[in-house]
Amino acid sequence: MGSSKPSAPPEEKGHRRLNWGCGDHVAPGWINTDIKEADGVDLVADIRDGLPIASGALDYAVSIHALPELPLSEQVPALGELLRVLRPGGVLRLGLPDLGKGIDAYLRGDHGYFKVEEDAASTPGGRFVTHMLWYGYSRTLFTSDFVEELLAKAGFTEVHERPYKTTGSPFPEITMLDNREEESFFMEASRPLASDADEDTYNARMPQPSGVKVLEVTHSTPNDLLRGHFRVQDSDQGLKLMGWALGKEEAVSQVEIVAGGVTVARAPVAVERPDIGEKFPDVPEAKTAGFQLVIAPTGRGESRLQIEAALASGKRAPLGSIHVVTSRPRRRGLFGRGR
Repeated sequence: MGSSKPSAPPEEKGHRRLNWGCGDHVAPGWINTDIKEADGVDLVADIRDGLPIASGALDYAVSIHALPELPLSEQVPALGELLRVLRPGGVLRLGLPDLGKGIDAYLRGDHGYFKVEEDAASTPGGRFVTHMLWYGYSRTLFTSDFVEELLAKAGFTEVHERPYKTTGSPFPEITMLDNREEESFFMEASRPLASDADEDTYNARMPQPSGVKVLEVTHSTPNDLLRGHFRVQDSDQGLKLMGWALGKEEAVSQVEIVAGGVTVARAPVAVERPDIGEKFPDVPEAKTAGFQLVIAPTGRGESRLQIEAALASGKRAPLGSIHVVTSRPRRRGLFGRGR
């Protein structure tokens, strides 16, 4: 697998990039996705069911210590799904726990290398095993040559191990999520340039139940009028939006999704959110600042959906936007008018 010297790096602004398996480590300017709901997570999805992201939508993707939670049999399908959402020539960067480093630390008696509590394991072997399996959360162990093999099976090319905070790609900021240097290794791989026939294969690789796929998620809060956040989850009916909205000077009555100047969905801000109530104890409506709604496609094409909060005075405040592509049979308009 040959290497090539990247040309002068392009501007990072405007690149679409994915932080898969982000957990609590969300990053502004990225599409942050995880299987669990958490503050700052944009897309809640299980990669084994397919990500609600359009094929070829992303310039690069990063995953730090997320693959170990999948069993061995699911590694190649998961990597194949990450391949699908990258554009031809797009780059995947993986940060993974290094089994070789763990073995070396065990053999040289460096028991401080293993970041586990003494009451969980105190013997050298116990600390080694508990650390490498991370209390049972990790289900697959990795070495760099094994990951190279998995990436090749998934269809990636130009697979290389890279130093911490160093990239061979034309995207300097692809390394910004690197962490846990002393116990990790880092791999980069590219999606090959594909023909139309190859593209059809990538598109069919994983199920796409809703017909709505995300290209980009942006957030506009906090702003002068509003605090809040939202995330997106795939469902059989379409994309499900969940979040919270809290006005700074006045109450929020409802949240609306606007496409092409038309409101296509709306929902009251009335879902109980005790976590928001604890965060803003002096705001009475904070305890019920949550909302959720579903948008379903009626046509085919791309659309930028504006997420807005309607305030008690009639003012509107932006929560953010979602750039989507739909693949349902063509009908008039991409989305139906909300009720």
